[in-house]
Amino acid sequence: MRTLKITLAYDGTNYAGWQVQPDRVTVQEVLERAIEKVTGQASRTLASGRTDAGVHALGQVVRLRTESALDEATLVRALNAELPEDVAVLDIVPVAEGFHPIRDAVTKRYRYVIHDGPAPDVFARRYCWHCRSRLDEGAMREATGVLLGTHDFSSFESAGAPRESSVRTVTHV
Repeated sequence: MRTLKITLAYDGTNYAGWQVQPDRVTVQEVLERAIEKVTGQASRTLASGRTDAGVHALGQVVRLRTESALDEATLVRALNAELPEDVAVLDIVPVAEGFHPIRDAVTKRYRYVIHDGPAPDVFARRYCWHCRSRLDEGAMREATGVLLGTHDFSSFESAGAPRESSVRTVTHV
């Protein structure tokens, strides 16, 4: 059995988030279905975090344990051939058996995009929040200053989260 780190990108518009859910299509479900089709083995994946419905990812890290003998480059091509057009495997690399995408994460980046103006951007409508009135950028920068630095985010965690610490450092807003 080998352990692989998959880097995944997806447009989450058509998904009920990352984690498998009954009666709703999720990113984890379509990835695991593609893995089973390519390798012939049912596999459970673990992601570095769960995304909510409609959330997109540019570099979601996912762990796969597999007995497949296919090399990484072949797996990338084969999985991308089986995945829907709004999900793509960017990279697959071997990692140590004990690799855990949540506990071993060093940084994460979340990007929230706001388009302010009278008309929405029809080409970016899936990737930004539209606000019809102009926003006060200076006031927003001042308000977000309190987020910078090191803080305990335990009040935002679900019970039993597999993290060693809920203390995080916000370096950019």
